[in-house]
Amino acid sequence: MKLSYTSEDLNRAKETNLVELARRLGYTPVKCGRCYSLKEMDSMRIYNEKTWYRWSGSGQKTGGTQIDFIIEYGNANNVPEAVHMLLDFQGIAPINVVNKEPKKEEPQEFILPQKAHSYRIMYAYLMKQRGLSYNVIDYFVNKQKILYESDEHHNLVFCGRDKDGNIKFATKRGTGDIYGRRFRGDVPGSNKDIGISIVNEESDELYVFEASIDCMSFMDLTDDYTSNKLIMNCIEENSLVHFLNEHPNIKKINFCMDNDIHAKEKLYGKTAITDLSGNVIKERVIGYIEKYKNKGYIVNDKLAPEYPHCKDYNDVLKYLKEAQPELVAALGVKRKAMAR
Repeated sequence: MKLSYTSEDLNRAKETNLVELARRLGYTPVKCGRCYSLKEMDSMRIYNEKTWYRWSGSGQKTGGTQIDFIIEYGNANNVPEAVHMLLDFQGIAPINVVNKEPKKEEPQEFILPQKAHSYRIMYAYLMKQRGLSYNVIDYFVNKQKILYESDEHHNLVFCGRDKDGNIKFATKRGTGDIYGRRFRGDVPGSNKDIGISIVNEESDELYVFEASIDCMSFMDLTDDYTSNKLIMNCIEENSLVHFLNEHPNIKKINFCMDNDIHAKEKLYGKTAITDLSGNVIKERVIGYIEKYKNKGYIVNDKLAPEYPHCKDYNDVLKYLKEAQPELVAALGVKRKAMAR
């Protein structure tokens, strides 16, 4: 039977929550900053719960709406089938969603992008658009050697090293708009258990961040170049568990996450959900703070301060530089270096 749909059907289909649809199709959505990735396919990005993009190792992009997603990763063969399946997902149409086996990315060789001859574009982007000081950028580039500019596309490349100092993880972030969004994605073949870190074996304190630029912003705000730092790249704890296992000297953990609801749920957990009869529908989820306190660590919540329109530490840095430059200077930002 040939399926048909109206323009109203199409509009309603495009209201489907793409994150929940991916979960229904057997994938595991993972909050990643302001978007979602998929555990089985970390080159995927879902924005606003309605659109998705996926970049290949060569920088090629595919993506679209919920309709494109269910054709590519569900069992729809064409647009009419996709519309009916999405309506069924919402409980509107009598068509069953038949799931495909979730796709998994094949293991790939880990090859770092080639370095650019000059890092001029990277420095300009981080200083002018992100408000970072020359000092903190130079510290990441030349002291820690965990940041460089790629030759192709001029992406930022942040690197994670294992305990022997070998780079085993790298993530790229665009310095210009591609398809209306800044490109971001891990280098194929990266070891996801290894985060981007700054290690000081003489310190027993660890600061944990969601993103590298948040860490750099925090260092500019606090002038802290001595404590251990770990960038988890999203808010899953694989790299934190790995870091703590390799550095048993850590006694104190400070979670410097974004101040959005997803980060707060990860830190504080979720309460159990019960029905009207008191039966537990969803079990309580323990947050990182309680979990690591139970492991014997001293744990502090250092979420990004909730200044106007500020979600993360980079927002805070830019806000304070514009609204209260004297406070930023007092906090230790190297303003003289930024004038170079």
